[in-house]
Amino acid sequence: MALLRGSVLCLPSTYSHAGKLLKWVDDNGQVRYGDRIPPQYAKKKLETLSDQGIVVETKEAAKTPEQLAEEKRQQALIKEKERIRIEKARRDSILLDTFTNEDEMVMTRDGKIEAIEAVIRVTNKRTEKNKQRLADLKLRAANLERSGKPVPKKLLKSINDMRNQIQSNNRYVANRLVEQQRIRDQFEADIHRFRELKAAQAKLMSE
Repeated sequence: MALLRGSVLCLPSTYSHAGKLLKWVDDNGQVRYGDRIPPQYAKKKLETLSDQGIVVETKEAAKTPEQLAEEKRQQALIKEKERIRIEKARRDSILLDTFTNEDEMVMTRDGKIEAIEAVIRVTNKRTEKNKQRLADLKLRAANLERSGKPVPKKLLKSINDMRNQIQSNNRYVANRLVEQQRIRDQFEADIHRFRELKAAQAKLMSE
């Protein structure tokens, strides 16, 4: 069947028995009609018309790679928001199940910080001892050099090992200080959230 062109549909008598009439838009923006759609327009929006020219079915145009990528991105955003919502609800539940008041939260926070502080004190004392040992080793090496004697490899290795141990201890203490601050920040956020949850509970009970 020949294709019809135009923005207004005029159905000749031969179409009344065709059973199906298709409508699409070509690359020039012109509306086309026919009982078959050219292959190059197969992925474009396609409407099926009844004998009276009423749209009875619509097939949307195939999505472009850009549209598919954006759709995937939006789905990922929705999924991530849902994950965050579920995680927040889980944390809220744990918060209310674990503590009954803010004082308990403060005591728990301070206990965690003090436990880390105790470890820091022990490490710092060990570092001070290591520094004294390092000073002694370096003095022995210096005395040997002044007397014109070679410094044994074993002594040089001990000096290097002691320096590495001191550096390792310092890194450990720095990491524990960061951990202490993380605990302070986390409990500050938790206490604020605990107040919100308790206020919401009180409001529900008063209604």
